[in-house]
Amino acid sequence: MKKILSITLLACLVLTLFSCSKKDDTTSTSVYQGNWIGTYSGNNDRGVFSIVVSSTGSISGNTTSTPYSQSFDVKGSVSNSGQFTATAGSSSSGSTFTGQMSSTTATGTWSNTSLGFSGTWTGSKK
Repeated sequence: MKKILSITLLACLVLTLFSCSKKDDTTSTSVYQGNWIGTYSGNNDRGVFSIVVSSTGSISGNTTSTPYSQSFDVKGSVSNSGQFTATAGSSSSGSTFTGQMSSTTATGTWSNTSLGFSGTWTGSKK
């Protein structure tokens, strides 16, 4: 009887040790998480942007056009590999920003097809 009890306790201990690993307890945090600032420029428009990347990679912030003195909300996301996609303003008439982020810098292109504007952008993590 003692032998069966010992084997049962040993089996429970082994199962407990292997079923509770630290790997399961970690939360996924985007390497791009944090505050970012930058500039954009191109034909007919230029300005600045400020965004926040969340721990899940979602993007929120704003852009401000220098020649037009207008600000627009920015919404988007960045993938685990750093692919960046965001829209400033409305999805139907706003500007689309695409590009690539590293842990401290970001670059890409932007376009507003309804106005015929396009150009490049660059940013850095604060």
